[in-house]
Amino acid sequence: MQEAADTTCAVMKPLCDDQTLPWLILCSLLLASTTESVQAADLWQYGGFVDVGYLYNSNHPDTHLWRSKQTSPRTTELVPNMGLVYVRKDPAEQSRWGVELALQAGYDTDDLVPDPQPGSPRPISGADSLRHLARANVSYLAPIGEGVTLTAGLFKGAKSYEEFYAKYNLNYTRTYLTDYNPNFLVGFGASYPVTRSLELGLFVVTEYLHLSHANDLPSFLSKLEWRASDHVTVYQSVYYGPDQQATAMQYWRTFADSTVEWRTPDWRVALSYDVGTEKVAELGSVRATWMGAALFTQRHLTGPWSVAIRPEFYWDPQGRMTEQEQLIWANTTTLEYKKHIGRQLVIVRLEHRYDRSTGSQGGFFRDGPPLSGPPALTASQHLAIWE
Repeated sequence: MQEAADTTCAVMKPLCDDQTLPWLILCSLLLASTTESVQAADLWQYGGFVDVGYLYNSNHPDTHLWRSKQTSPRTTELVPNMGLVYVRKDPAEQSRWGVELALQAGYDTDDLVPDPQPGSPRPISGADSLRHLARANVSYLAPIGEGVTLTAGLFKGAKSYEEFYAKYNLNYTRTYLTDYNPNFLVGFGASYPVTRSLELGLFVVTEYLHLSHANDLPSFLSKLEWRASDHVTVYQSVYYGPDQQATAMQYWRTFADSTVEWRTPDWRVALSYDVGTEKVAELGSVRATWMGAALFTQRHLTGPWSVAIRPEFYWDPQGRMTEQEQLIWANTTTLEYKKHIGRQLVIVRLEHRYDRSTGSQGGFFRDGPPLSGPPALTASQHLAIWE
């Protein structure tokens, strides 16, 4: 049996009172504990973590919101962004059934409930409670060939390089790609290792946003993971299905998430590119398209020290994903300290971030909103985060 317990401990300490500080500084602490025994077939894992942070925003928006951002969305206040507990058993040849259950809470779960917009689906009944379910599925390793893994329930969505949960990533703040990726899906499907280096998966799911319901037709998701060489891995996901009340195939959504990663003991470099498109029936069959890319890099410096740099952009000309017609550019730099102390894994991060949004509806919230009309906006945003 294997037992695992993960805890993320957040420590906030103000660094500077400069209101124009163009830095996002983040310090995070991660503790992990793991014990193992010989009975690998009875592999059970359980644990949890807490993510609490203070996001200092030099724009001082009265709304306290990071506009167009779904994860770590609130600024200028101490907030619990995420807390999660889980239990999981992976299927194996000696014990073919698996199960996964995880509960979550925090501001990062708020936007999992869709906000109805013209041409967008409405939330399902009970969505505000169901957003606290992170995983709820069963799996079975069928003795077919090298083993077909069958899964049904609520599971991780499209294969993407960056996780919805900050503790698993190279940086604390997530990209816009991650915010608008289908991170959670409900349905069933199968995955199969075609070779030792190639695994394929195909799933029948409900909708792009798992807590929405626009129609009763299924959607489809395919996944590919290919280890092209000892250092290069390719990840690919493709989603295809109806996400509007109009279900004719001309209105079906197509979305692709593509990543190529190069990894050595001292380097991690990955390029991710997302693109999606659909005709919007409620807007006169207007073709909406959105895309974005991010370059993830991390260099091991010495001992427990690493540095990561991540430039990114997200283009949403019809405002289909971000609800604003805009082009966003951002850059994040993270200095990381990671060290095992006994069974505990300690991670401390110092992070800098800058965001800029342009376009007819671009911008970030700032102080001094007018008494009437839309909130005041500015093109760029500087944040300092202690987490």
